[in-house]
Amino acid sequence: MRPFGRMLLLALLSVVTIAPSSAQTNFPVRPITLVVPLQAGTASDLVARILSEKVGAKLGQSIVVENAPGAGGATGSMRVARAAPDGYTIGALNNGVHTVLPHIVAKLPFEPFKDFEPITQLARFPSVLIVNKELPVQTLKDFIALAKKDPGKLNYASVGPGSPQHLAMEQLKADAGIDMTHVPYRGGAQATQAIAAGEVNAFWIATSVALPFIEAGTVRVLAVGDKARTKTLPNVPTVDEAAIPGYEYMASLALFAPAGTPKDVLDLLRREFTAAVNDPDTIAKLQKAGLEGRSSTPEELQSWLKTEMARVQTLVERVGLQKN
Repeated sequence: MRPFGRMLLLALLSVVTIAPSSAQTNFPVRPITLVVPLQAGTASDLVARILSEKVGAKLGQSIVVENAPGAGGATGSMRVARAAPDGYTIGALNNGVHTVLPHIVAKLPFEPFKDFEPITQLARFPSVLIVNKELPVQTLKDFIALAKKDPGKLNYASVGPGSPQHLAMEQLKADAGIDMTHVPYRGGAQATQAIAAGEVNAFWIATSVALPFIEAGTVRVLAVGDKARTKTLPNVPTVDEAAIPGYEYMASLALFAPAGTPKDVLDLLRREFTAAVNDPDTIAKLQKAGLEGRSSTPEELQSWLKTEMARVQTLVERVGLQKN
């Protein structure tokens, strides 16, 4: 082979060799899909849309929010777990995916701590316990007394078996010594509408979703699940204050990618989503909706989830939930 031909061949081989690395460095070169395993209108969906708009503008590529509800978050989570590990399909998953589903779903189609790469926490959702306005109760103590008067007559909603709301109400039942029937819905908005219509009696829901119904007077709020009162509803007591010392319920949302996603892509996504969460404009939008932005390192997120999973396991055993 002539010297020029040999040089040309070597040059071509070098281009082929470095192409994947260069392509990865240039990420993203096409739109990104952000999967939310809950319906549109939920707190998770709201956070995902606020952040995707800001991060997409910074990256120069659109981030498309895809709602994939079902099975308490398992359907959308599976979509993320089985996606190509290239950063173009990521998920905004609530804490129940890692901490609750493994304890109550016998054949979960993914392994939360193996099939996802943690990126950063995104938000915390202060939640409130709401009831139908026609229910003859004004306080949480009234509600507990009514439930004790006729065990099993009252019911409560959730967004599916294994969802944080499901476990939160099971914890409330156990702590208060009451019995209620579980009625799962596909989304928080539908469950809240069912409360307003009198189809179901009680529901734990993110403050952001409940606010329009509370302001319209179609539901009554009894308590806040967090340790402290929320700035959005400062006159509403916590469960700890109102009736059950030590009770706490707080849902959260975090960003994940499929296992095996390149580190440089994960690092880029973490930097941009962290910056978006801590942007003053984002903070203001989230606070207006009754939400709290929250970022973390992947290690902090993973550690917190494992600690929370152990706590939930103890709770699941105490309330007697069985795998199905």
